Amino acid sequence: MAQNTVQDLTMLRACVAFIGEKEQSGWWPSSFLSISGEAFLSPVFPKTSTLARVNGASGAAQSSHDDQIGIGDVYHLFRLPENIERDISEFLSKDATVLKLIESEESARACLLKLSSDHRTRGVGPLLIDQGSLDKGMIGQMAAAYLHGFSAAEQVYPYYRGKA
Repeated sequence: MAQNTVQDLTMLRACVAFIGEKEQSGWWPSSFLSISGEAFLSPVFPKTSTLARVNGASGAAQSSHDDQIGIGDVYHLFRLPENIERDISEFLSKDATVLKLIESEESARACLLKLSSDHRTRGVGPLLIDQGSLDKGMIGQMAAAYLHGFSAAEQVYPYYRGKA
């Protein structure tokens, strides 16, 4: 997968995972990306704390998404094909700049706005993104859906079918 697509997916995942945590929107019951999460995980994972924190929050988000969407021939931001999951993990283990995006809810929302790049995807609950491949357009649609959901305080779970 192209490096810029992996970077965009990683940024989207981190921002949505952060805003969805209990301190912000409360869509899932985790606090891995909070100050207390950092204090807890940094001593345990000194070299990979960014990866551990994002993976922890993503695990909570994945469970919430799976409950709403189901598991099968579908993918969502927190359950992607194995090769993409590996690329995201490698990116996070080498680059901690994603943490700058989640220093505050405002900075995370600004990132979602930038990633949405003029898309206006809206919906509530499970939301099928009608596009066949994971590219900048699909990332923009997902970012727009999450941004609208967080702004309207309505949980949304964008997903797609088929190949990555």
